[in-house]
Amino acid sequence: MANNLIHMYGKLSEAVTILVTNPNKVKERLWVASDFLFMLDPESVPESCREDVKWVHKMLTRYPAKWPYKTALEATYHRTRNSTAQKIAQRVWTLYHVMHTEVDGLLA
Repeated sequence: MANNLIHMYGKLSEAVTILVTNPNKVKERLWVASDFLFMLDPESVPESCREDVKWVHKMLTRYPAKWPYKTALEATYHRTRNSTAQKIAQRVWTLYHVMHTEVDGLLA
């Protein structure tokens, strides 16, 4: 469990790095970071993080894949406003801090 948690935290850290350092609008930063965010398995993170992971996944795929979009992620990206993307990014930031606390407790 410890190695898996550290692995999941690493993926989340990559997503946060993109959200913080990418020079584009938050919507585009979130799109790039989503590759790492979808590597987070809600069942493989601590209980304190599961709802946040599920919420982020849901918010990134809330619209179905309909032509001309091939995936729910792509359809959602094109319909998401920056204000909504900002709320998702804030939740990712909160998740990062909660998971950081869990990892610190594990390593202590």
